Amino acid sequence: MRRLSDCEMLQSIAEVPNERERNGLRKVYLTFDDGPHPIWTPKILDLLARQRVPATFCVLGAYAAEYPELIRRMVSEGHDVANHSLSHRDLSKCEPGQIRHEIAEANALIQRACPAAAVRYMRAPYGKWTNDVISESMKAGLMSLHWSVDPRDWSRPGAEAIVDSVLTSVLPGSIVLLHDGAPPEECDLHHRDASRVQTVIALSRLILGLKERGFVISSLP
Repeated sequence: MRRLSDCEMLQSIAEVPNERERNGLRKVYLTFDDGPHPIWTPKILDLLARQRVPATFCVLGAYAAEYPELIRRMVSEGHDVANHSLSHRDLSKCEPGQIRHEIAEANALIQRACPAAAVRYMRAPYGKWTNDVISESMKAGLMSLHWSVDPRDWSRPGAEAIVDSVLTSVLPGSIVLLHDGAPPEECDLHHRDASRVQTVIALSRLILGLKERGFVISSLP
């Protein structure tokens, strides 16, 4: 079987195809990585509930085990939960067996936290995809999920910069990358680099801006 090039892999998993004006709807998809986080995830869930829009949370298995109530809340409020590995390792540097372990353990911990969670997607930490990562995801029954719009909210560029970056880049079918948590190396709950306050501030403005431009924020198909 021919191995995909990096470019081909990213093109195939970075947006939802055939969404341009399908049924007259211009759908976009919000995704949140590196949670759940006990401070920022509830704030984001509160905001999504007020705005009545769905999202996909790409969670770490270790955090799902630590904060199972947040996984249950995501599912009960109609959001999708995706696999973001067990510990946020760079899977592009791992052997297939290590990749398999990171995916399988995360799945198990998510299911233990919330048996009702239907995990359908895998997102590689740092967005570093290889044929092995995609292959092991497929073996686990998971579709690979990348993104097409990245405002780099984790770098704290300012709430307005986050909003402007998304609104100037988004197209029908776009998958938007945001963050409700931080990797384990920033696991101190009050670590400066772990703050997602700008993401929270930006999110309400972002949702309003997308709706004003005629986009429908949807669950991933």
